[in-house]
Amino acid sequence: MSLNERIAELSEGFDGILGVAVKHLDGDESASLNGDELFPMASVFKVPIIVELYRQVEAHILSLDEEVVLREEDKVPGSGILKELSPGLPVSLRDLASLMMIVSDNTATDLVVEKVGKEKINATLRRLGLERTVVVVDCRDVLFDLVGLNDLPDEEKTISLFEAKARETSIGGSWSLGVEENNVATPTEMLRLLEMIVDGRAASRQSCDAILETMRRCQTGGYRITKYLPQDGIEFAHKTGSLPGIRNDAGIVTLLDSGERYILSCFTRKAADNFAAEETIAQVSKSVYDHFTS
Repeated sequence: MSLNERIAELSEGFDGILGVAVKHLDGDESASLNGDELFPMASVFKVPIIVELYRQVEAHILSLDEEVVLREEDKVPGSGILKELSPGLPVSLRDLASLMMIVSDNTATDLVVEKVGKEKINATLRRLGLERTVVVVDCRDVLFDLVGLNDLPDEEKTISLFEAKARETSIGGSWSLGVEENNVATPTEMLRLLEMIVDGRAASRQSCDAILETMRRCQTGGYRITKYLPQDGIEFAHKTGSLPGIRNDAGIVTLLDSGERYILSCFTRKAADNFAAEETIAQVSKSVYDHFTS
């Protein structure tokens, strides 16, 4: 059975839409399922952000040592630790980037987005040849759309208001779970971005190595790509994304014995069961690993 056939078979019992792109970087074998369809990135959009951050550091526009002072109004709901800390805390751009990628901190993410600019992120994506991947909103916008409060001015979008609204309303959103006016990518384009990071083409070789090292320390998504992979013998650099009906994971798997590497980019949307979405990604990942190591 071909790798494409294995992936298609695993998708048959999944109640939702699954997108997969995989490429072996040494043997150059690839496979795809809905690889050119658009999916909401959720927190996987933090990969284009860190690429743009490092490019601006290279251009001496920003410095990783530059500090941002945390304000109460900067705090964003959802994942992360900064929202729990005291206002007045100075945090370097280096640490914001680490928080953004390692624990998917939403407050850190929006602070970095404010520094680099969404228009510059998108300009870089086009320069890299990624025509359909786009970043148009930040974490605060996505989360407040989920609870139907995106029409409010940003200064009124507080964590307490979000939590109160989330308790009294079903999570939906007018656009945050779809592909219009949202941060979107195709599985294939995200794979290409990761490949450019591996090859040192997304930014300088030094910057790309720093990005990969940060992605290796990611602490989220243990029940996705890595769930059925061996605990020893692999190295994994990745970024996950989660919203209702959306479970994403995209990263680079390195087989330490041989040094061989492959990229696996998995996206879901309209999943009836979030746990089933994670399990489907885990099963796809196991099949890809078995295929490349058999």
